[in-house]
Amino acid sequence: MGQGYVLINKSSKEVITYAFLRASKARELSGNSVTSAITSWYLLKNMGENIQFIEEEKVVDGYTDVTNQIIDELIVNKILIDNGLEVFDEEPIVYMRKLENFWAK
Repeated sequence: MGQGYVLINKSSKEVITYAFLRASKARELSGNSVTSAITSWYLLKNMGENIQFIEEEKVVDGYTDVTNQIIDELIVNKILIDNGLEVFDEEPIVYMRKLENFWAK
């Protein structure tokens, strides 16, 4: 099955959970152009801060999930394209975001 990861910023108490994306494991996060863009952008915008990957089950309370905020910045900067949602189930709703790397087109 494999270990899932999140990116935490201990300096600003933020987390990127990669929620509703098709990646959480090391190979997926590295090989997926969308999650690689999210990670790179966040690291570049927060240079010098205490940022690291940790196992997803070790996330502590009090951290703000900034995943969607970073995705929005990447869309505005024409790095990601938002192609809506892929809904798998209605009740309760289960979906994935259909994001695409602009540079891969």
